[in-house]
Amino acid sequence: SFPEIPNNLAISYTKIDEMIEGIHIEDWFLNYMALEGWTNEKKNDVLNSSDYGSGMLYYNLFRTFDVVLVTPKSKHEKLRYGSIQRITSVMKSGVPALVEAKGAAFELFVTRYGYPCVFAEEGGNYPTLAQALTDMKNVSMRQTCIEEGLFIAENFSPDYIVKKLLRALSYEGDFDC
Repeated sequence: SFPEIPNNLAISYTKIDEMIEGIHIEDWFLNYMALEGWTNEKKNDVLNSSDYGSGMLYYNLFRTFDVVLVTPKSKHEKLRYGSIQRITSVMKSGVPALVEAKGAAFELFVTRYGYPCVFAEEGGNYPTLAQALTDMKNVSMRQTCIEEGLFIAENFSPDYIVKKLLRALSYEGDFDC
């Protein structure tokens, strides 16, 4: 479930819920991006492009926000074994990702990379959402999140993953890709 945004923070936000909108971005993208100049034709061109696809739609959507809250999917198995792709996708866009440290996958990710832009519903080892959102009002904090996020996201680029796989398979040659 999406965390409750405290009323006293004087921030505006947009909640995009896959359970309501649908799991396919092409079904709801224009609801949020038509005012940004996106048309159905432009969306379809991106979707049908061998260079871009749906990832470019997410990239452009994320770029309309100052900060993106990244929460894990709430099903029990997703909390334990969930993908961190949601986090790295936001990071790659160059928008600060404020990550909820909930579930084994997300907690391990923020711990392993020492990512500073994190919150937890109960606080504990992490700031609460209210504290983290207050911190995100600081430009230097958002810049730190961007820089750290882009650095971390490089570890999840196709180029990096292929090189890592080839090294694991004992390839010792040069990489020219």
